Amino acid sequence: MKRKSMLFALLMTGAMVLSACSGGTKDAKSEEKAADDSKKTLKVATEGNMYPWTYTENGKIVGYEADMMEEISKRTGYEIEMEAVDWSGIFGALDAGRVDTIADIITITDERIDKYEFTQPYIYNPMVLATKSSNDEINSMEDIDGQSIVVEVGSSDELVLDQVQKKFGVTLKPEYYEGISITDVENGRVALWIGGKPSLTVQINEGEYDLKIVGETGYYQKYAYPFPKTEEGKALCKEFDKALTEMREDGTLKKISEKWFNMDITTEDSVE
Repeated sequence: MKRKSMLFALLMTGAMVLSACSGGTKDAKSEEKAADDSKKTLKVATEGNMYPWTYTENGKIVGYEADMMEEISKRTGYEIEMEAVDWSGIFGALDAGRVDTIADIITITDERIDKYEFTQPYIYNPMVLATKSSNDEINSMEDIDGQSIVVEVGSSDELVLDQVQKKFGVTLKPEYYEGISITDVENGRVALWIGGKPSLTVQINEGEYDLKIVGETGYYQKYAYPFPKTEEGKALCKEFDKALTEMREDGTLKKISEKWFNMDITTEDSVE
């Protein structure tokens, strides 16, 4: 009887040990599964008011940048939520950690490189000057000297302005604006607008803007995705960069560019 009791006790002890080990394995697997299931949702800032780059349709952000984020989401496994943020606060949102990156045709500049970690460029955008379509006084770059020009505060417009003045030997009168101000060019208040040739051509052809292209500046902007210079930011930047490399190699970058602009502007060779 005593032997039976001891045997029973041993069996029970073994069962409890087995149960504890099994429970531990199950808990570990559950934690791993939870980690996989809860892979971080990334928040991405964009203005959402620059057709066809990024705009809102039926309450949803769509356009070139939305297609890019959708493709990067597939390749990285992250859920990506795009949030409309005014230009004046877009870098502030990144600095404060409210968003993980910005998908808003962000130009790579020396000042920004010092502050942010950038992916490789995904667009090389040739810049042009435009004016009101009915403006008979400005028809080429020979007519721009002394004219007023829109410069968006905090944007790369000042770089283009400086480059144009040096290259063409002209003096332009900058009018500074917070955010998009193309309406003042359409109504003739300001003479010139700085824009990317691919998107501006689409916008003019589709009747989005009442403008005409005056001429090419000889300058192009390189767009990339910025991340904070933190461990997490650098790691995310590498993942995005890997996805961009894959997209370039398999033709997806070119395909998205041609969908929105009817041309490939994803390589430096394409704009030279």
